[in-house]
Amino acid sequence: MREGLTFVTEDDVKNLPYFRALVKETLRIEPVIPLLVPRRCSQNTKIAGYDIPAGTTVNVNAWAVSRDEKEWGPNADEFRPERFFEKDVDFKGTDYEFIPFGSGRRMCPGMRLGSAMLEVPYANLLYKFDFKLPNGMKPDEINMDVMTGLAMHKAEHLMLVPEKVNV
Repeated sequence: MREGLTFVTEDDVKNLPYFRALVKETLRIEPVIPLLVPRRCSQNTKIAGYDIPAGTTVNVNAWAVSRDEKEWGPNADEFRPERFFEKDVDFKGTDYEFIPFGSGRRMCPGMRLGSAMLEVPYANLLYKFDFKLPNGMKPDEINMDVMTGLAMHKAEHLMLVPEKVNV
């Protein structure tokens, strides 16, 4: 981090490997859009032993891909940012086990903006505040259920109490 830092910039985030792993793990475990844009097969294809005729519409389930135990191990549902130090993958669309923004020609055009809008503001919040659960609530009492739809969000809002840190 820069000396005399008053706020975190994009350049600072590049030097925060654990924070970047935390963002990746968040996108892996809870992609914003669980189903990618539907695709149409341009030719007869065989995938995992299944025949897919030309013209078939195919939906890619990014949520299921990012929880595949073959790629992420037996604890694929567990939130563990350290896995991104063990497995060098990124969400740029070339590592197909981790595609929260899709891949190829139809990947999300807002990927760079989306990652910047996640990384910089959240890094600043974590830099300036400590967060606590309200009213003696314990971490195991947090409801992690999600509401499904075009975009996924928590069934119950997470309430946190910020405490300003003197930096």
